[in-house]
Amino acid sequence: MSSANPQTLTLRPIRPRGLRDDVHDALLDMLTSGSFEPNSPLTIDGLARCLAVSQTPVREALARLEDTGLVRRMANRGYRVAPPMSAAQMSELIEARLIMETNALDRAMSRNLTQLISDLEAAFADNIEAAKRLDGEGAMGDRETIRDYYRHDWDFHQTILNHCGNRYINRAVNSLGFSVHLMKQTGGTGWIDAPTAIREHRKICDAVRSGNRAAAVKAMTHHLKMVSRRMIPQDTTNPL
Repeated sequence: MSSANPQTLTLRPIRPRGLRDDVHDALLDMLTSGSFEPNSPLTIDGLARCLAVSQTPVREALARLEDTGLVRRMANRGYRVAPPMSAAQMSELIEARLIMETNALDRAMSRNLTQLISDLEAAFADNIEAAKRLDGEGAMGDRETIRDYYRHDWDFHQTILNHCGNRYINRAVNSLGFSVHLMKQTGGTGWIDAPTAIREHRKICDAVRSGNRAAAVKAMTHHLKMVSRRMIPQDTTNPL
C-alpha cells in the first residue's frame, strides 16, 4: 500500500473554530438546560433571530445535533425537540449501562486501584457538594443548580470509565451521555434522586476502597437498577 502524497491530494480546507461551532454550542446549551419544552418545534428562522445570526449556521447546527438525539428532523416539518423517552427506551438505556459500566468498574479495580480510589473519592466529594447545593432556597427550581448536580453525578461514573483501560468502553458509554440527559429531562425538575443516589454512590465507593471487586460490581448493579425503578413508572413493564 503506497503512502499518499499530500501534494497530489484534493483536501477540504480546515476551517478554524468560528460561528458555526458557537451556534452549535449555544443551541446545545439551550437544549441541555431545559430552555425548550419536549417535542416543541424549532424554527430555523426563529433561532437565527434569537441568536442574531443567519439561518445557515443554525441549519448546520441542527443537522449536527440530530446525532445527539436531543432534536429530531421531521419530514417536511423541520426540527423538533426530542419527545420524552418512553419506558421501553429508558429500560434499554439502563440495560446498556449495566452491561458496560459494571465491566468497566471490574476492569478499573484490576488496574491501579490506589489511584482509582483517590480519584473516585474526589469525584464523590464533588458529587456530595453539588447535592448539598440542591438544598438551598429555590435551588430545585434553578436549572443551572440542577444541571450542576447532574454533571457531577455523571463525573462520578466517568471517573470509573477513565480508569477502565479500554477506550472503546469509555467511548461507548459516553455516546449514551445525551440519552442519559434526555432520560433525566423526561423526569423533569420534580424528579431529583440526589439523596438516594448519593447513598448508592457511597456504597460503590466503600466497596472500591475495600478492594472487593464482586462487591463493587454488585453495588453498581444495584445503583443502576434502582435508577431504573425510580425513573420508570411502576405500571409499565420493567425487566430490570
